[in-house]
Amino acid sequence: MPHELWLATPRLHLRPFGESDFEAFYTSCVCDPAVMAFYHAYRPLLSDEERRLRARRDFLEHFAQGRSARDYICWALTPGPALPAPVGTFLGWCGILTPALGEHDWGPELAYMLARPWHGLGLATEAGAVVMADAWQRYGLSRLHAVVDTPNFASRRVLERLGLDLHGAVDIYGSADMLLYTATAPPPAA
Repeated sequence: MPHELWLATPRLHLRPFGESDFEAFYTSCVCDPAVMAFYHAYRPLLSDEERRLRARRDFLEHFAQGRSARDYICWALTPGPALPAPVGTFLGWCGILTPALGEHDWGPELAYMLARPWHGLGLATEAGAVVMADAWQRYGLSRLHAVVDTPNFASRRVLERLGLDLHGAVDIYGSADMLLYTATAPPPAA
């Protein structure tokens, strides 16, 4: 499966996030203050045009740049057969991204975002697990990392469930109140 361009779990189908996903992502995630509560650059009042342009740059273009430069994939999440939701519904995204941190020994960044109706159902953990398993094989990584706001306890729990270890505080993405989590690749199967 490492070279397939789709992933699946019982509740999720994952396919590469692309231009066709932007509008659903924008309306379900970027325009929802609860979803964007920990995205510091989106806290100031932005016009719809400013917010849309920033989201294109911060997400769509960043995902495409990582794909072009390193073949990193950010996956769009849609319902699998065990999730009661209309087929094709955009649930969010999860992927391996080019890191914003200067310390490359931590590896690329695992990141995710879910639209609010899908919070609290374990979907971020489910998506993160399949994306990490794929990433270890697809890229031959030795490490990866994630960053999260200190008060974002739900996201911190996701990272801990995924087996990432708290490394310490970092100043990144416009905030000095961020935590760095890291994971080391599992040993090769015998």
